[in-house]
Amino acid sequence: MSKRETWATRIGLVFAAAGNAIGLGNLLRFPSKVALYGGGAFIIPYFISFILLGIPLMILEWIIGRYAGSKGHGSMIGIMGEFFNQSYFARIIGSLGVVIPFLIVCYYIYIESWTLGFAFLSFFQKLPTPTGVSDPKLAMMPFLEFYRNYTKPSFYAIFFLIITLSINWYILNRGVIKGIEFTAKIGIPALLLMGIFLSIVSLSINNWKGLEGLYFIFKPDFSKLFDPQVWVEASGQIFFTLSLGMGAIATYASYVKKNEDVLKTGLYTAGLNELVEIVIGASIAIPAAFAIFGASSIPELAKEGTFRIGFMSMPAILMSLPFGSYLSFIWFFLLFIAALTSSLALTQPLIALFEDEMKFSHAKAVNISMTMVSLGAFLSAFVPGFLDDLDFWAGTLFLIIFGFIEILSFVWLFGVDNFYKELNRNVFLKIPKILVYIFYGISLIFIGILFYFWTVIKLPEYFGQLSWNLIISRTFIVASILLLVLIAIESKRRYFNL
Repeated sequence: MSKRETWATRIGLVFAAAGNAIGLGNLLRFPSKVALYGGGAFIIPYFISFILLGIPLMILEWIIGRYAGSKGHGSMIGIMGEFFNQSYFARIIGSLGVVIPFLIVCYYIYIESWTLGFAFLSFFQKLPTPTGVSDPKLAMMPFLEFYRNYTKPSFYAIFFLIITLSINWYILNRGVIKGIEFTAKIGIPALLLMGIFLSIVSLSINNWKGLEGLYFIFKPDFSKLFDPQVWVEASGQIFFTLSLGMGAIATYASYVKKNEDVLKTGLYTAGLNELVEIVIGASIAIPAAFAIFGASSIPELAKEGTFRIGFMSMPAILMSLPFGSYLSFIWFFLLFIAALTSSLALTQPLIALFEDEMKFSHAKAVNISMTMVSLGAFLSAFVPGFLDDLDFWAGTLFLIIFGFIEILSFVWLFGVDNFYKELNRNVFLKIPKILVYIFYGISLIFIGILFYFWTVIKLPEYFGQLSWNLIISRTFIVASILLLVLIAIESKRRYFNL
């Protein structure tokens, strides 16, 4: 058996892990949620969720990944098997931790291709410059043509999807060190520099009116704190922004050296992610829209979602400024880098499954994984509503379910003493055992309550819908689950040569 790769440097590990977490959710989803769900009041359930869910789950995934990686396992199928005597049942349960990132990357990589396409069209000045932005909808109209309201992809959309898939394919084929780590070492510093620059540009629009926009979105509406949906959205944002409950962090953790201080790495990862989300993400799109369109436009923009703000409002705003096409290029290239580092991380659990458990060569594992991702990406492009349906099931509901399974399995069923021993191995700060009981007890209850409210608030509207396109998307979801369950069963035979 060939030796598994490990991250070459500590900074490369931190940047790669941060790139895993930092994505479109930081720069587009977060400011929209803040503006829509109570401004500064939203930050209260957000930080409570960060402390009670984000930090415990982040640390847990780093711990289990390091432990299983030292035994030769990187996918959640292998990780579950390693912790629970390689039982078929454990490996089948672990398959959900591979299905989730796979389903997410199928639509995420299509959105990633939009960012690359818009960056290209902006740089070469192929996007029409708005003659005026007094009417937001008129200003945004020229940008609709690129993806035709998400239903009928244009030639540009398909062309850049193929280019984006090829870039991901190439980087992943180069492996963990030469591919993912190398990309992160360049991409994350570039992302931070571009983000800081665009924050200054956005806040300074119209004599620093963007600062008023920043105040506007953080102005608290404490009445929202009594709305269960605000807590659901805040908790869901923590799961999505930190890439938790999907197995991707654990896969990256499986490539650390066996004596790595994963507590420190996990805290670094979470901290860098929050810096980008709260400081940079909140300082670009919404403040710029406020400065140009006024306060009355913000609720409408936030309600219509992250795509409207990112792909129509921002280019309309930036193209109205001096050197607008180049500012628009920086914005979309920033989004592309954020999306690229995340899509690499979301695909890696599937690659690790084929490499570690099925004993495929690296090239074969990458080729099969990217072929599967490409199928899902083209379905996202051509089937109306496919993207949104996968986002609901895999990008929200499944995350909550698997987060619950992770805490229940790796803390309580594996044993608090066993988990605590692994938690305090080679760490800079010893954690008292009582904190394990407190945090992982509360987090389990928190997720249970979150799941209850999610089923009450969200599920009814999704079960009430059924059309040909939703039949396709849900068939794809079920088929993906069944396929990976079968692979989980077969992988045990392959791994142990049964």
